[in-house]
Amino acid sequence: MNSAEMNKVAERIAHKASALALQQQRFLADLIRIRSYTGDERAAVERTLQELRTIGCDEVWMDSAGNALGRIGNGRRVILYNAHLDTNEVADASEWPHPPLEPVIENGAMWGLGASDCKGGVATIVYGAAILKELALSGDFTLLVMGATLEEDAEGFALRSLVERDGVHPDTVVLAEATDLTLRRGQRGRCEIRVRTTGKAVHASTPHLGENAILKMMPVIAELEAMNAELPTHAIFGKGTQVVSLIEGPHTPNSVPSWCEATVDRRMMPGETMASVLASIRAAIEPLGATATIPDQPVSTHTGLRLDGPSFYPGWLLEQTHPLLAVGQATGRALWGESLPVDVWRFSTDGAYSAGAAGIPTLGFGPQEERYVHAADDQVDLAKLTKAAAFYALFPLMFVNREGDQ
Repeated sequence: MNSAEMNKVAERIAHKASALALQQQRFLADLIRIRSYTGDERAAVERTLQELRTIGCDEVWMDSAGNALGRIGNGRRVILYNAHLDTNEVADASEWPHPPLEPVIENGAMWGLGASDCKGGVATIVYGAAILKELALSGDFTLLVMGATLEEDAEGFALRSLVERDGVHPDTVVLAEATDLTLRRGQRGRCEIRVRTTGKAVHASTPHLGENAILKMMPVIAELEAMNAELPTHAIFGKGTQVVSLIEGPHTPNSVPSWCEATVDRRMMPGETMASVLASIRAAIEPLGATATIPDQPVSTHTGLRLDGPSFYPGWLLEQTHPLLAVGQATGRALWGESLPVDVWRFSTDGAYSAGAAGIPTLGFGPQEERYVHAADDQVDLAKLTKAAAFYALFPLMFVNREGDQ
């Protein structure tokens, strides 16, 4: 398909996206009404499966980890669209301008919990697929649409299960997280480290007979903080960071504590590994008598499946010259006549598994704006929602067309 033909297809897709906009918005409103905290996504998954059937996917199913999946086509190249259905919990609903689970349209945006992270993304990828079906557009691709679970607490664990447990192997992954209609080509990684000191417990009335693990932790914390000056630096992501985010000990206020444990949040550059992170921390704290480990993240799906794994989420970066980024740019130009800005995420996504662990080329694109993520004014612009659906409808055609040109 030459560029003139592709531009005509893009016009048809944009028109169909507008025609389906109200249907797309009704689906998003339904998702917002469903409380779907991490690990309790079943109702949102079932609603997504219903919509995937309604739009006419060739196959619709729920995998072993409880993700909602729909398939269109049976071509050689497997493209996976990913957006997650789980949300963070609401701490105080009184802080919200509208009730979090009651979708409201105001100033051209739909407000509600998860609108920007990431139910707006789910509505985007589902209706990208709907446009493909409505217009009977096909090619040498298999498109998989994934309403993912577990992302807020354990980025990539549900996607890892789809690939490694259920045997689905995409050639590329596109994440519909917040990008404000621009492209994302990477993210910082994150991990959790537990640092522990031990002492000797005695009654608090005779502290001189014991060894206070909290006091032993004080110079360790100072050393952990001092490490920030020497953490890896990246030309794109800037400097790595680590912060002591939690301190625990025995719940016995009338005893000298025999142990103290500090939790460290480490933000990493692409290429850092569990071994390299632990080696740097251990070198700093072991001379002070402390130990460091990366704990397992306990994860239970709404299906009851346990997916526990290391609390380590690698960073990743797609090369500027990678063909996948070129496909994203070509898709934007065909639809809107201009190149799309390219950036990276500072937060973590399911790309921690797809790109960071599995090495699957991964790209980000979504209508949502990062400023509304995890905020009481959570919202997504409806005009951008429509435009993003058009992007996801055209992308598979552009993907296989550019491959055919090479």
